[in-house]
Amino acid sequence: MGCGASRTVEQKPTQVGATATIAVEGKPTAIHDTSQVSTDVKNYVCTTLVKAWPANANGDVCFPEVDDPEFAIPALASDKLPLAICISGGGFRAATLGLGWLRALQILGVLKKAKYLCTCSGSSWLSSALCFQRLVSTEEFLGPYLSPEECSLEALNEVGQKGHSAAAVLADAEPLRDYFKDWAGGVLKSKEEAAKQARSWTKAIAASFLQPYGLGDTDTSTVTCCGTKGGVETTVSERASDVGRGRVLIANLDGLPFPIIVQVIMLATEKVKSFPLEWTPLYSGCPVLYTETKPKLGAGWVEALGVNAELVGKPEAVDGCPGAVRVRVRPAGPASLSEAIGISSAYIASQLELCKSKTDKAVHRALGFNTAQYFNLQDWSSSNVEVADGGGVDYYSIYPALRRKVPSIIVCSASRTEINDPNFSMYMLELAGLFGCWPGNPKDADVIPEEYNKLQQVFPSEGFSELCQALQDSAQAGLAPVHVNEYEVIENSALGVRGGWRVRVMWVMNDRQSAWEAALPEDTREQLDYDRNGLMAKVDEALNPLNADTLREFPHVSTFAMNYKPHLVNLMANHAAHMLMTSKSAVHGMVAAAAAAMAEETEPSADA
Repeated sequence: MGCGASRTVEQKPTQVGATATIAVEGKPTAIHDTSQVSTDVKNYVCTTLVKAWPANANGDVCFPEVDDPEFAIPALASDKLPLAICISGGGFRAATLGLGWLRALQILGVLKKAKYLCTCSGSSWLSSALCFQRLVSTEEFLGPYLSPEECSLEALNEVGQKGHSAAAVLADAEPLRDYFKDWAGGVLKSKEEAAKQARSWTKAIAASFLQPYGLGDTDTSTVTCCGTKGGVETTVSERASDVGRGRVLIANLDGLPFPIIVQVIMLATEKVKSFPLEWTPLYSGCPVLYTETKPKLGAGWVEALGVNAELVGKPEAVDGCPGAVRVRVRPAGPASLSEAIGISSAYIASQLELCKSKTDKAVHRALGFNTAQYFNLQDWSSSNVEVADGGGVDYYSIYPALRRKVPSIIVCSASRTEINDPNFSMYMLELAGLFGCWPGNPKDADVIPEEYNKLQQVFPSEGFSELCQALQDSAQAGLAPVHVNEYEVIENSALGVRGGWRVRVMWVMNDRQSAWEAALPEDTREQLDYDRNGLMAKVDEALNPLNADTLREFPHVSTFAMNYKPHLVNLMANHAAHMLMTSKSAVHGMVAAAAAAMAEETEPSADA
C-alpha cells in the first residue's frame, strides 16, 4: 500500500453486521465488520484498543518512532541524520519566515537529511501542511527562492497557485475573519450550541492552512505516519472507523523529517501553569513525570488514535514490546490534525487563562478554547484538561530535540525584537531562559526571574552573552543574524532533558539585514522606505491592527497581524531564506557534525 494513499471511510450509517468500505488509492476495499460505528462526532459510542508507552521506573520515556518494534520507522535510522530543525512560534510571522527557512534548507539538501522538524504555534500551520499534503512536490509547496536582486514588487506579488504553493495559501488565509464569524454565530444560541464555540479557532485555522490541501477535517479523522515496521498506517484504519475517526491522514517522510508539534497542558490551580505536551503523527503525551500536580501528568505517550479519549479498561502488557501496554479507550471528542495545530497556536487562550481580572477570565470563558480528555500513565486516571499554545513552555520548539539527545539542532527564531534593542534580553525571555539569563521584566512582575530561569535553563549561562555579541556583530555588519556554538547540556528534570552531553546549535534570528535590503530592486526599497517612514502606513496599521497591509514593521511584524498581502508573504520568506543561503558553510557544517555524530554512535567500541 502506498504511503501517499488517503483513506476515508464512507460516512454512511452502518447496519448491524455490515462491512464498512474504505477507499485506498481510489479503490473501494472492505475491511471489517463495524456494527457499532458512529458517524456522528458528537456521539462516540464505540471503544478501541490503543498502544501506550509509560515511562520506566526512572521516569525516562521511550520514543516510539525509533524504539518501538511496531511503530519504529527504519528510515529514521538509516536515511536520516541526527539533526533537528526547530522553528519558533510567532503566528503569521513564524509561518512566513518558516517558509523561507525550509525553502533554503530544501535547496541546500538539508531538509531530506534531517531527522526531526519541531514546530510551535504559527510554524505548525506550515509544517503540518508540508508533511501531510499529497497534492504537490515539496519543491512546489515551498516555492522558488528569489535573491534580493530578484525581489521586485511584481515578482513578490506572484505567489503561485492556491492548494499548490504554501505562499499562495498564506497570502489568502484570513483565519481571524473565519474565527469571529463562527464564534459570533454561537453567542445567542443554546448552551449546547454555544459550547461549540470552543472549537471556532481550530476550524478557522484548519480552513485557512489545511483545507486548501484537502486536510481540513476537524472532527472525524486521525493521523499516522507511513513507513512503520508494523505497518501501523494500514492497521489503524480498521480501529479508527470503529470510533468515528474514519479518515486517516498519513504523514510522509519521503524527503521530509518526522514532525513534532509542541503544545501545553494548562493547570490554572498550579503555581506553574503550563506543562509540556508533544504531538506527533504516531503518538502524543506529556513526556515528563509530574506526580504532585492535580491531576497528575505524564509520563509517556498514547498512540494518536487514543488522544482525547477516556479510559474504559485496564492496561495490558504487549508481547514483544517491553514497557508498552494496550488500553481500551472511548474517544471523548476530536483528535485531528486540525485540532493539533489549533491547540498549538491557541495563544489568546493561554494568555487570558493567566490573567487575574474577572473581566479577562469572563472573556476566556466566553471564547471557550480547547480542552481534551487526558489520562495520565501513572495511575491511569482520566481528567478533562485545558490545552493551549506550545509557546507557554517551548517557544523555540527545542525541548523535543533535546529530550531525544539530537546532537545537531538548527533553531530558527521568528523574533519580534531587534537584536540591537537595549532590552533584547528582557523581551526575549524564552531565549535568555534557555541559558538561565532572563533578567526579568518590570511589566511582567508576576514572573520571577530566578524561578523562570530554573525551569527553562538547559545551556550554560556564559553562552548567552556570546550568542548576543555574535548576533550584534552580524547585525552591525548588515549580515545574516546566524551563530553556531556547541554547549554542554544541563540537566532539566522539570522538562525531561537529560544533561551531561554536548549539542551543536545553529541560531538563526529574524532581524533586518541591511546588506540584503540594499540589494533589493529600487521599487521594493522605495516601498519599504515609504511604509517605514510615511504617515499613511502608520495610520493604516492603527486602523487595521489585525491586518499586515504595509511593510512598516518588516521583518518584525506584530504577532496579532493575521492577514498578509502577497508581497509581504514573499518578502518575509525570501528574507528568511537568504539568511541560510548566505550561510551555506555553517549549514553544511551542521550536516557534517550530525554525520560525524551518527558515525561515532554506530562505530563498534574497542571492547567489542
